[in-house]
Amino acid sequence: MYKVLIVDDETTVREGLKVVIPWEAYGFQVVALAQDGQSALNMCRDEEYHLIISDIRMVGMDGLQLIENIREFNKRIQCLILTGYADFNYAKKAIQHNVAGYLLKPIDEEDLIDALVEIKKELDKENTVQELTLIEKERKRERFILSNVLNSTYDKMTAERKRLAKEFEMVWDKYQVLLIQIEEKRLEIFQVLTIKEQIKDLVIHDKEASIFLHETYLGIIINCNIYKRSVIENLYKKISDIMKRSDISYTVALGTCVDSLCEIKDSYHTALTLIEKKFFFPQDRMLIKGQELIKRQNERASTQLTDIIDRVYMAIEVGELELVEPALSEIFHLIDHPYSEEHIKKNYVYVLTIVMNKLQKEKPDKEMFISNTSEKILEIYQLGNYQKLQCFVNLIMDEIDREFKYDQADDQLKKLLVLIDNNYHENLKLEKLARLFNYNSAYLGKLFKSHTGEYFNTYLDKVRIKNAKRLLLEGLKVYRVAELVGYNNVDYFHSKFKKYVGLSPSTYRRKEKNNV
Repeated sequence: MYKVLIVDDETTVREGLKVVIPWEAYGFQVVALAQDGQSALNMCRDEEYHLIISDIRMVGMDGLQLIENIREFNKRIQCLILTGYADFNYAKKAIQHNVAGYLLKPIDEEDLIDALVEIKKELDKENTVQELTLIEKERKRERFILSNVLNSTYDKMTAERKRLAKEFEMVWDKYQVLLIQIEEKRLEIFQVLTIKEQIKDLVIHDKEASIFLHETYLGIIINCNIYKRSVIENLYKKISDIMKRSDISYTVALGTCVDSLCEIKDSYHTALTLIEKKFFFPQDRMLIKGQELIKRQNERASTQLTDIIDRVYMAIEVGELELVEPALSEIFHLIDHPYSEEHIKKNYVYVLTIVMNKLQKEKPDKEMFISNTSEKILEIYQLGNYQKLQCFVNLIMDEIDREFKYDQADDQLKKLLVLIDNNYHENLKLEKLARLFNYNSAYLGKLFKSHTGEYFNTYLDKVRIKNAKRLLLEGLKVYRVAELVGYNNVDYFHSKFKKYVGLSPSTYRRKEKNNV
């Protein structure tokens, strides 16, 4: 409906015009009345109207003065003049101000309707031109955005790019890409465009955001000085609502905030990379760099896959099943491509399969259960998220816990050995461990010596030195190795290493490298 403002200093005329015809039947709605020109002018500054119907002769500002003032800030508004006098001079002035019509009082309904029909045609035509102009401008704007996002050769702002950025109102201090991947491969193009229009409606009135479409990705470039994290989170929720209502699988990622349009491609590629490694992010959340469920260590992991297999096997053997998932998670730090979903799954399956094979040899009476568990492990390849992978492993451990019967006799000592193997770098004391396992420390020490043939401290030293040898051959500094295996004093580490190996740490490393 086109909005109408009626201006007349006679109450009966104002109110009568409002009800004289069925306005909505002709595409109009009377939304406001004004009793004088100044009031009408103020209303036009505060609100947008499509048509003003005004008397010419009013106290103070007359109708033509009103139109003249309005034309200074609104060239498009249609104006229909009413008067009780057939005054040619007024008519000439009205024509000069581009009025749509000139009607004599008392108003003839048919004349008013005829005028409204013509005015509606003009308004419709203007709207069509405006819409086509806007559509073309949006297309050019989107092409401009894509040229910045996809063209890696753009590294500086040329005069033409600056001009276009200004034309499309994209001269901002900061830029950031919010990228939406539509995961439904069978969607028709019209369905994608419908989703695009719905998302565009979320930001259409915002000059600090622009939308683009590329392949199966919908992107929104935002001014991240204006769009703070809370605003972006709110936008993400609205996008999620749209996608869920359409029953479409999707992923949303937030690129980095950059300083110029030249760098917007970096924000886009950051978002793309996050989507590629979405397996490692919390489920049903916007992907943001640094919020991965598991992060790569700065130093190359010293653990080997065989060590993880041994730790998982021993944990299951002694019933310390809560140690299994943390041990498996170290796989992430071993592989060359840490955020490779394929590599992670492949190694999880490999480790658990080897462990099941070892268990099958040790526990032939559990052959059927272990065989079924081995088959179930292959379901890992179907899991879509790292959290689901962790839950899956814990479920398998729960099933093992219910199936296996653990002997409490040797079990405590086996658990103690597992604990040492997993935590040798900690400040382990027999007294603390005795309390943990509910033993007298002297009695536990005798049991330990009887079971291993070594005193507790000697056994702990040997485990530490064994791991120290491995770390030295990986190229770590001697002081760093000392810290990693549990010796806070490097000189003390030197003396212990020489005691058990017969060489200093540095000499051992040189000798082993020469042998290789």
